[in-house]
Amino acid sequence: MKMFERNAVAAVVATVLGLGLTGHADAQSRPVLAVERGDGSTTEVSVSLDRGFAAVELGAVADLGWVVDEDGSVLTLSAADEIRIAMRVGSPFFRWDGVVLQMTDAPYRAGRETYVPLQFLSDFLPRRLPGLYDFSDEDVLLRAGDVALLGGADVDSADAESATDAEEDRPAADDTSEAETAADSGFDENSAEAVQLARPSTYDGTRVVVIDAGHGGADPGSLSPDGLLEKDIALAVALRLRDELQGEDDLEIVMIREDDTFVEIWDRGLIATRAKGERPGIFVSIHANSFPARRAARGFETYFLSDARTEHERRVSAIENAPISRNPAANEAAQGEDLDFILRDLRNYDHAHWSENLAGFVQEELDDFHPGPNRGVKQGVLAVLTNALMPSVLIELGYLSNQAEAELMAQSSFYDDSAEAIAEAVLRFFERYPPGSGVGGRTP
Repeated sequence: MKMFERNAVAAVVATVLGLGLTGHADAQSRPVLAVERGDGSTTEVSVSLDRGFAAVELGAVADLGWVVDEDGSVLTLSAADEIRIAMRVGSPFFRWDGVVLQMTDAPYRAGRETYVPLQFLSDFLPRRLPGLYDFSDEDVLLRAGDVALLGGADVDSADAESATDAEEDRPAADDTSEAETAADSGFDENSAEAVQLARPSTYDGTRVVVIDAGHGGADPGSLSPDGLLEKDIALAVALRLRDELQGEDDLEIVMIREDDTFVEIWDRGLIATRAKGERPGIFVSIHANSFPARRAARGFETYFLSDARTEHERRVSAIENAPISRNPAANEAAQGEDLDFILRDLRNYDHAHWSENLAGFVQEELDDFHPGPNRGVKQGVLAVLTNALMPSVLIELGYLSNQAEAELMAQSSFYDDSAEAIAEAVLRFFERYPPGSGVGGRTP
């Protein structure tokens, strides 16, 4: 396997789960966030769900004592001359005293009002300023102290260390403000251009690789003419992939399943996102294809989450989403959450270009040994990827409906070769992800 070097941390990219406050609400039933002040008084802040995620007006941050400034699309938040935060409308990335962080969703404007994700108040403030803020998920209550006390508030040690590293790595500053720099650069770390031009990553912390062996338990997946099950192939390759990557000191490996057990398709991405936490990570789901109506079809392909463009992509998406219908309760819940499905899809779109990049590496590495054909990178609305808020791919190793390819996938050497190829693709991907060393001559 290829090894890659990393220098000091220049940025921390954090992806965290939102509150799950999704659904429909009219003006009269719109949910509220309760804010309890240090003196015991409580106020209520209206929570908007208009964009499919919980958000509050930017004024709610100002009401907590922060100085808020809007300059075009750039939002600058500061408090007690201690903290400076720069956000940009339409981007989930923001800077907290130079450290790059990421919200699940992006600030936006509706009419004359600017909204920020509720996650900023419910998650980032309590995590980074635990001595000043505390959030109760059960009560949807934010306890907030006086920002004048910021000088004495405890900052999470890990975040403080990251901030220190970022400050040390940052070039000598001139008089240009953080907000002006963000506005002038127009930098989007997830754009197609950024992915293509990304320089070697400078991140030197732990990365997370979540390995998902498709199907399992009562869900066998596809079946070959000789009785070979997709779930068994997926697990064999997944376990070997785990073994291939465990020797990398800077990788943490998380397995969705390690034996023949059933895991709800909706839960897999959620498990991955929770396991990843605020660290950079990827989600790799392993499968085998089938097309009984065309037994001559063969080859390997890798999918990422996006709109299916062709009939073939729609067919594969339908096959891999089929386990939803095997559980009536889960199916009913899924039907009731169609809007949430779409919204999570859009939310994960921030990682689409990186997912496509990872898929390309997988295809290149598999092509080195697989007799093929190489069917290329595909895209589709795949339920298993929807909740994985990170670069994510679904790999179809071959067609079980094709006799010759099914015989290939029954061989132990095929499992070894597939695992080694995917591991190589993972390491190649992490050479540039997460971004943090600049793109096209710019430093983010």
